[in-house]
Amino acid sequence: MFERLKGVFAREQIPEVETETTTVPLAAAMLLLEVAWADHELEERELEQVKVALESMYAIDQDQISGIIERARLDHHDSTGVFPFTRLLNDRLDRSERKALLVHLWRVASFEGDQEHYEEHVIRKITDLLYLNHSDFIAAKREVQGTDLG
Repeated sequence: MFERLKGVFAREQIPEVETETTTVPLAAAMLLLEVAWADHELEERELEQVKVALESMYAIDQDQISGIIERARLDHHDSTGVFPFTRLLNDRLDRSERKALLVHLWRVASFEGDQEHYEEHVIRKITDLLYLNHSDFIAAKREVQGTDLG
């Protein structure tokens, strides 16, 4: 499985994303786009939110972000699921970074309004695979919805 993940990250089509510093952002982009694609449509505003998420979480410029997103879009068709990406992120990110990613996943999903049940299912699965708990899932959703936990 890890060899397949390395293969996804080692494609020659977009060489500028083949560095160690962009492996984690590429894995995060794959998860963010997985949420955006949950309803089988990728809207421009969802894509913009993916860009915002990558920019806010990682110190990378717009050219790198564009390359990472393009790479993720190309790799999505060959992807066998989110597990390889969550595994990599579990190895490289601490709990607070994984929770921040969870908030961004909800931000991508928030464009659907009441129609986010497909996205919610994907986020719930990713939450479990990132070794975050249900309270993290709810807290992230409430943060994006603008409510507090109390």
